[in-house]
Amino acid sequence: MIKLYGFTFLRNGVSHDYSFKESLISLNKLCSKIYIALGKNDDGTSDALNDLDFLKIIPTVWDMSRLGDGGLIFSEQTNIALNTLRRDHCHENSAWGIYLQCDEVIHEDDIEMIVRDLEYADKNGYDAVRFRYLHFWQDHQHIAINKIWYPQEIRALKLDSGVKSYGDAQSFENAQKIFESDARIHHYGHVRDSEKYAIKKDSIIRFIRPKSKLGKYIRREKSSHDKTESLAYLGDHPKVMKDRIIRLKDTWEKEEKSIIWIVGNKNDYSKKVIKKINAKTVNWVQDLKEVPSNEKMNAVIMNPSLVQKILHPSNVPAKMRSKLALLWPSDFFLVLKLSEKGISLKNCND
Repeated sequence: MIKLYGFTFLRNGVSHDYSFKESLISLNKLCSKIYIALGKNDDGTSDALNDLDFLKIIPTVWDMSRLGDGGLIFSEQTNIALNTLRRDHCHENSAWGIYLQCDEVIHEDDIEMIVRDLEYADKNGYDAVRFRYLHFWQDHQHIAINKIWYPQEIRALKLDSGVKSYGDAQSFENAQKIFESDARIHHYGHVRDSEKYAIKKDSIIRFIRPKSKLGKYIRREKSSHDKTESLAYLGDHPKVMKDRIIRLKDTWEKEEKSIIWIVGNKNDYSKKVIKKINAKTVNWVQDLKEVPSNEKMNAVIMNPSLVQKILHPSNVPAKMRSKLALLWPSDFFLVLKLSEKGISLKNCND
């Protein structure tokens, strides 16, 4: 039986409007204890954590002279939490650490998959597990997919390994054998209060880029953001995100369709995702010819022929644009194809 512990770092979560409480609560569904390197703050972040009794808080003071050093302070803070976790639990058999940055959230539907994948990884000599990423862009109904966005990243590691955070803490190094999980990390870093989002972006870029070249990098980042390619995403969100999504004036309850048509094999997709399709009637057919003529343009065609690709084009690619990207899992590909046609999944209201 594996043992799971969480770890992360945080500073000024309130003033930068991080989804840090949602992140920690989602991680707690997997881990009985979470180690957090908490930077000195005066914005109420420490007070906001008082009711989370599963945290082991490690007070830290960030060295502000490190501004512009490539963001190394982020990996240093990550490793402070990781090393403290290792000191306490590295001696335990099958002990793993799961890492989330404080704008990343785990969906409750993926918990069973994560545990299963980590147990498999532990039994088969893996020392790290890489998860898939959904990068929400500007709102909760679009995900960014172009090359600059990482499609997968290591977020779980065996505590008795040499794996550690590096660079700006995007990922981990020294992994000898990495297992690829289909579990998703929901990244909400680019969906937050607009004023606090601007403050956060300015703060992050100052930690990463040297002061002498700051103007150039700010212009480059703006140009990159302006060119961001995104896809419609009307899938469901983690339950813990409900209040935040509503606070940010985004939609939680989505429109239910009356009738939809899907050209494809129903058996290729899980019962869980099929059950969540937000339509009163879902018709599965094997051929577009079976769809009424007035519904053909709105039909979701899962595996179109060459002619169908021309007559009924889709903007949903088979994977993210990065060369490192894996093909979408079949369930997620279905969600994206449904979303393109304005068809959503039901959000859980429990």
